[in-house]
Amino acid sequence: MFMVGDIGGTNARFALAQITAHREIIISDFEKYEADRFDRFEDIVTCFLDKFGHHPARAVFAVAGPVQNGEMRFTNRDWCLQEADIARNCKIEAVTLINDFAAMARAVPQLKSDSFVDIQPGTAVDGAPIVVAGPGTGFGACLLVPQHNDWRVLPGEGGHSSFAPVTDLEKDLVTALQRHWPIVSIEHICGGANLEILTQTMFELHDKKPEPVKPYEIIERAEQGDMICRALCDIRAATTMAGLANMVLIGGARGGAVIAGGVAKHLADYLLAPEAIARFRAVWPDTDFLANIPVRLMSNPIAPLMGAAAHCLGDIKQESLS
Repeated sequence: MFMVGDIGGTNARFALAQITAHREIIISDFEKYEADRFDRFEDIVTCFLDKFGHHPARAVFAVAGPVQNGEMRFTNRDWCLQEADIARNCKIEAVTLINDFAAMARAVPQLKSDSFVDIQPGTAVDGAPIVVAGPGTGFGACLLVPQHNDWRVLPGEGGHSSFAPVTDLEKDLVTALQRHWPIVSIEHICGGANLEILTQTMFELHDKKPEPVKPYEIIERAEQGDMICRALCDIRAATTMAGLANMVLIGGARGGAVIAGGVAKHLADYLLAPEAIARFRAVWPDTDFLANIPVRLMSNPIAPLMGAAAHCLGDIKQESLS
């Protein structure tokens, strides 16, 4: 048994993970904490461990940011996480930090079919890579590659690839957004961090006075028939699907494509729209390559915890082989 965590800028989610004799992962004792209530990350970990009276030998934490040399620094709070410090302060023998999107990708082979919503049916090719990508605060992208009866996660930066406008509105949007960024990327359109700029620009393009709109209000207003909010959701969904298609082609991901990320689940209805699916296929319309790729939306909220546990399981396997 070991500890797993999913650490974002707002909340920290922890659980205990156990590996069965058949190498299945069981997640239990799930707890969620508001990060603002704690001065240090280690204080949250200690709070969780004290509740269950158990200090596991291992812990794997999926964190919302890049990890370099066992260290991660948050952009929206004064926290710098270091594997060695957490291990020492929380009395855990081995601590590993991994990127949260890499954890979501690593969870894909572990999750059952009911953890996904089918967007486009297709035929996955055995032994082929799988793309896992989608919008959150930014736009994460990973390639899952089969390796020695297991999977290797190759994190990428596909979200920073250029946005390719198709409609007249999208072309006008790019021109307007170039006041902020000379090259407009997929992340600029889809990522939550840029949503305010995107929303205000859409108001301007529709000759409307910009007004503050919270993220959840965009979905609500779109469902109520608000033309600007509906167009905003349509563009973000179409851009997600087109970006995913490009990543499938670059990675040769004939094993399928999975859309993940915190924003994606809120855009589910728009990702399922025929226009969004058509945008996926339109990236390479001359063949049926993209039409045969199965595309799914990840809907399991504990996927990062499953991915963290799967990462730990991979470490255990490597140790047993050595």
